[in-house]
Amino acid sequence: MIYVIGSGFSGLTTAYALYLRGIKSTVISPSEKFKKNNINLFNYLLKNNNEFYYNSSSLKKEILKINNTKLLNCKYFLSHSDGGQSNFWGGVVGNSYNYESKNSKIRKSSFFVLKKKYNLLLNLIGLPKIDREKIEKKNYINTRNYFVKKKNVSSLKKFLIKKKISFISNIYVKKIDFINNNLISYNLKNKEMINLSYNKVFISCGPVETAKLLINSISKLNRVTLKETRHFYCFLKIKKNLSSRFLDINLKKYKFYCQIYSNKDALSILYKKISQKTKKELKKGYYFAQCYLDEKFSGKITINKNKNKFIIIGKENKNFKIDEFRKYIKKFNKKNQKILIKKFYFNQIGASNHLGCSFPIINNSNKINSVNTFGKLNKQKNIYLSDSSVLNSIDTSPLTSFSIFNLLRMVLHNKDIK
Repeated sequence: MIYVIGSGFSGLTTAYALYLRGIKSTVISPSEKFKKNNINLFNYLLKNNNEFYYNSSSLKKEILKINNTKLLNCKYFLSHSDGGQSNFWGGVVGNSYNYESKNSKIRKSSFFVLKKKYNLLLNLIGLPKIDREKIEKKNYINTRNYFVKKKNVSSLKKFLIKKKISFISNIYVKKIDFINNNLISYNLKNKEMINLSYNKVFISCGPVETAKLLINSISKLNRVTLKETRHFYCFLKIKKNLSSRFLDINLKKYKFYCQIYSNKDALSILYKKISQKTKKELKKGYYFAQCYLDEKFSGKITINKNKNKFIIIGKENKNFKIDEFRKYIKKFNKKNQKILIKKFYFNQIGASNHLGCSFPIINNSNKINSVNTFGKLNKQKNIYLSDSSVLNSIDTSPLTSFSIFNLLRMVLHNKDIK
C-alpha cells in the first residue's frame, strides 16, 4: 500500500502526480470527523503568544493528547482540513515563474520541462494558465501578476476520487515503524491505536507536523529547525492607482513582499466569508496588507522532544533590527510616489506559517535529517517528504504554486518510484 499522509494541497498534488505515473495511492487525513467549514482568522490573530490555533478545538485536544506539545516565544496554527494551510490565507496563489531559486539546490530549469502537466493541474483547480509575467518596476516597487483561487481543493479531490484514489479519514499518524513497515496511527473516531502496513510513504503534513512525525520515528533524531519568513501586517495609503495588489518592495537592506486587501476583502479573510473578487486596479485610499520580509531576516522554529513532550521554540533573527526597519520605512515613504505605509505590526514567530528549509537537500548522504533532490529521506527506504519541507530557500512571494510545481518534479522525475 502506498500512503500519502496529509490532505492539504501538497498531499493532494502528490496523489495527483502519483496518478500520472499510473500509481494508486491512499490519502490519510484526520479531518473528516472534525470538519469546521468557517475558519475564523480573526480569532487566530487575537491569540496570545505561546498558543496553538487549530481549525477545530476538539481536534486540537485529541492531537495534543497524542503528541504533548508546548510552545515558547511563538504561536502556531494548524489546519487538518482538506486544503491545509491554504484555508487560512485565502487559497492557492501563483505565479511560479517568479520564484527566486538562487539559494536552492534545485535548478529552476528542471521545473519548466513539466510546464504542460503543470498547466493542466492549474486548470483542474481553477487557476489560469501561467506564463512568464512582465514585472512593472517603478520607484522601489515591483508590481506582480499573481492569481488567487479560494475554493482550492474540492475540484482536485473530486478528480482523484473519480480516478479511484482512496481517502481514509479520522486517522492521525504518530510514528513510522521502519523495521516492520507500519504506520502507527490513532483512530480519532474510535480512539484506538491501529497499524497500517505500507510499501511507500509520502509525508505531506506540513513542516512542523512532519518534524514531529520523524522525531517520533527516528531514535537518533531529536531536533529539527525550521526557517520562517518574518511576517507583519500594515495599514497603507495608496497615493496613485496600482495595477496589482501584489507587490515586492525594495528598501535596499530590507526587501519584502506585500499582499494588499481592501477593507471588504480584509474582513472576508478574517471571517472566512466569500467576498467579491478584488479589482486588479487599486484606487487611491486606505488598505490593509500582509507582508513577508526577505529570507535573510527569517526567524527560526526549533522542534525538539524531551521526556515525551515536544517543545517548539521561536527565535528572532539577530540581523533584524526593528528600529532600523522603521528608519527604512520612513525613507521609503518620503521617496516613493505610489504608497504610504502608515502603521505596521509584527506578529510572533510561528504566526505566518510561511515555512521551509526543515530538511536540507543532500544527495547520497548519511545524515538522517536530510533528503535527496526528489524528497527521499536519506538512510530510509521508501519514505519521501512531499511538502514545503523540501525547499532549501523561502521566497518572499507565495509558495503555493511553486510547491505544486516542485512536487510534480519530485514524483514525475524520480525513476526510483515505481
